[in-house]
Amino acid sequence: MIKTISPAKLILFGEHAVVYDKLGISTAISKYTRASLKDNKGKVEINSDKFGREAKTEQEIRDLVEKLDYLIEKEKIEEIKKLAEADRLLPSFYVIGKLSECYGYEPCSIEIRSEVQKNLGSSASVFNAIAYAYSKFLGLELSKDEIGFFANEGDKIVHGRPSGIDAYTISYGGWVAYRKTRGLKPLEIDFEFPLLIVDSREEARTGEMVGYIRERREKEKKFVDSIFDKLEEISNEALKALRNENLNELGDLMLQYYEELRKLNISTRKLDEIVKIAKENKAFAKPTGGWGGGCCVVLASNSRELEKIYKTKGYEVFTVKLGEQGVRELAE
Repeated sequence: MIKTISPAKLILFGEHAVVYDKLGISTAISKYTRASLKDNKGKVEINSDKFGREAKTEQEIRDLVEKLDYLIEKEKIEEIKKLAEADRLLPSFYVIGKLSECYGYEPCSIEIRSEVQKNLGSSASVFNAIAYAYSKFLGLELSKDEIGFFANEGDKIVHGRPSGIDAYTISYGGWVAYRKTRGLKPLEIDFEFPLLIVDSREEARTGEMVGYIRERREKEKKFVDSIFDKLEEISNEALKALRNENLNELGDLMLQYYEELRKLNISTRKLDEIVKIAKENKAFAKPTGGWGGGCCVVLASNSRELEKIYKTKGYEVFTVKLGEQGVRELAE
């Protein structure tokens, strides 16, 4: 039996902009996916606590990879999305298939249990756990870069054109600076600060929002690119604030990022309310992940008071540890 554990991730700055090669700042957090893998006869079987159980033969997986590779090459994003919606385990089998394509096929049974919310890298956390477990099952010692690569292959099926920040943050762990064309750079952030995560209880729509912004940019390239240029400036300033442990400046920059990205009309009434409540209580907040629902991150010195206020408004609130270890194997 091979067991792996994979953290969630939190994007503090850079969501959506990273897709267009702007700076992203993110960290692995203490919400986890756990995978257990054992030998099986004939087929790869995946049993997910969220998406049920399904098994595929080697030939079925090969056919699946061939079909999805073709659709990715032809940029048939909507067709891929429909296939993934019809079969929620499709991306996980694709990750297995891409690994098998490179290193060989072995039938196995994989149990997936995840506590990761949407907008916190839920899919990339699952794909990292699977990629790491299956690579170990094949007797491989893959690097963090290689595991992140295969996890991001799965995210291509879920999100269309992911930047890679989710997959690589989770494979590496800790704090990272990420740029699509340059990859990941680990950051030395060794101080703690009071962050709350507030779940709007609205379903996250990351893939939809990524697609919407892509279409908007095709029609209004100058306007959208001007927003991304401003977001790049904010993220660079945020990196300096983090290194200087300047939380007030960091909070101000969070609000600036929110106000700038909000110009693309991807926020929601509840996300706006979460930010408004923070501002009214001398705290700072911004949505994280794909927007369009999901979670906000709140920086607050009075976190206990704010937590009560959010809960009375019907929001789910929790805290996490930042800078957690990346995906890894668990001892028996």
